[in-house]
Amino acid sequence: MGDLRNVTVLVVDDHQNMRHIWLTVLKGFGVSRVIQAHDAASALEILRDQQIDIAVVDVVMPDILGTELIAMIRRAEDSSNTMLPIIVCTADTRRSCIFQLVNAGADEILTKPVRPDAIWKRIVAVVNHRRKFLKTPTYFGPDRRRVNDPSYKGRDRRESAFI
Repeated sequence: MGDLRNVTVLVVDDHQNMRHIWLTVLKGFGVSRVIQAHDAASALEILRDQQIDIAVVDVVMPDILGTELIAMIRRAEDSSNTMLPIIVCTADTRRSCIFQLVNAGADEILTKPVRPDAIWKRIVAVVNHRRKFLKTPTYFGPDRRRVNDPSYKGRDRRESAFI
């Protein structure tokens, strides 16, 4: 992956400085179209009206949490792109927070302060190495398991849940 000129990225963050950092880094990577939203409500409106290729979502926003926004994108009946690649950015590195983000349906997680090399790795992951999606009664999103163990035969085997 190298040419990001035709990729549209939505950055959802309530802090103008963080949106500016994302804009600068993404433009440096060659992304020509970066759309910014200051809250989840604006992001949902943009997602309804425009074709977005990747979303970058902050966790703490004034209207709803990033986990709730991700869940809405993944599971809402009127969601226009339930399989949208979502990269989450958070300052909270507690294990419980990371589990909440993964369980909401985040593709990749970045911790603040963000570094350009880490951003690049997450973009490459969602573009070139996207995990399969699962649909179960309680979860819809990328496979939360990063290790493929074909020898595993236990009750939590998910082969039938992949879409």
